[in-house]
Amino acid sequence: MKSDITPQPPVPELWQVLDDATRECAPTVFPGERIVRRARTMRRRRRLATAVVAVALLVPLAGSLAFQPHRTAPPAVSAATSSAPRPFASPESAQDRSPVRVVRVGERIEAGLGVWYELKKREFCTASPEEAEAGCVGPVDVVQPGTVPMTANQYFRKEGTVSILVYTGKTPAARITVTENGRTAELPIVRLAGRPAYVSTYAVTAPTSGDDPRGMFHGVLFRVYDAHGKELAKLGDHSL
Repeated sequence: MKSDITPQPPVPELWQVLDDATRECAPTVFPGERIVRRARTMRRRRRLATAVVAVALLVPLAGSLAFQPHRTAPPAVSAATSSAPRPFASPESAQDRSPVRVVRVGERIEAGLGVWYELKKREFCTASPEEAEAGCVGPVDVVQPGTVPMTANQYFRKEGTVSILVYTGKTPAARITVTENGRTAELPIVRLAGRPAYVSTYAVTAPTSGDDPRGMFHGVLFRVYDAHGKELAKLGDHSL
């Protein structure tokens, strides 16, 4: 006898039992949305905490910057010198030197009271305030210094006498001075760049007259010294 094993569909009551069992075993819904909201909240809190810490660190720094005393840079030291002579202690002092100004050929140099001059390689040219062009004196050179290696042009103004002097000695000049009324002052050295044939200086002294019988340098003496304080030349009133 042959038995029939063909599968048969479950009866409706069995379907009901299977459906009830499936619903009872179904897992709970995964709380993905709540987890995402929680993560966003935590990130916001971390950013807030970081911002608070940054502010706490910056506030003292800002306070220190705000209340830091203002410091000004030290004034720059200028190489320019005044035309007024500067007194110094002793002409024999080797530590004192005249300020040196290096100029270009033809550069205008103000000597005082409107008088000006310029340097050329073998000439120096001077002019009064009324003159548009300077008159030149030369040639001047260390090769032919002359008996007294100094020469000068003077301008007699009512406010004072302007002297422009040139030194042509072979020994370099480190200091040039002027003595007047018992007082000695240091004068600037003005020269061309390199190894010039001469150096110059200028000064404004008390008013005098070119017709003074005692001489145009009466009461005034110019001296030139080397770097060791040795006198190289002098021009003017030797009685001083």
